[in-house]
Amino acid sequence: MGPRPRVVSALTGFRGAISLALALSVPADLNSGNPFPGRDTIVFVTTGVILTALVLQGITLPGVVRWARLPADATLTDERHLARAQASQGALAALPDLAQQLDTDPDVVDRVRHELEEHLALLNAHRDDTQDEADPDPSLRHAEHYTALRLATIAHKRNTMIELRDGHHIDDTVLRQMQAALDIEEVRLHRLEDID
Repeated sequence: MGPRPRVVSALTGFRGAISLALALSVPADLNSGNPFPGRDTIVFVTTGVILTALVLQGITLPGVVRWARLPADATLTDERHLARAQASQGALAALPDLAQQLDTDPDVVDRVRHELEEHLALLNAHRDDTQDEADPDPSLRHAEHYTALRLATIAHKRNTMIELRDGHHIDDTVLRQMQAALDIEEVRLHRLEDID
């Protein structure tokens, strides 16, 4: 950690939690029933210092963070990419055994293998594309176009179904059921778009 992040870390630390606990722990004089001499002043001054420090911290923190030019934290993105890639590779490796256990048709196995390989290629293309913005991978561009076109067709299907309902060719129950199916497909495509 460099000096600039250390300044931000120091500025965002706890402000007076221990001081206030110590001030509140000053004992009261149990014999006379009166508090310890100056106890109220100690608590008041400690609280004032803490509040002043918090207000100053709140005012100066945005400027200090901009000054520190902290790098973006890519840990979560890297972990998500690792999880997706490892899960897809594991599924691809387990595919022959799973197909044999389920007695799956070879054409279906080939289709699933192709989808998993394509997904892995898109994950790798996206990783490479984020590092080299100048020349995006064609397979990534193809996937983006596919997603955009599929979302557009879903919107068109939705409008057609509403027209059918308005023309009294289908009722509201059928419309809601069909819209629910389209919503699921749309959410799935949005998730794929986020992944890819």
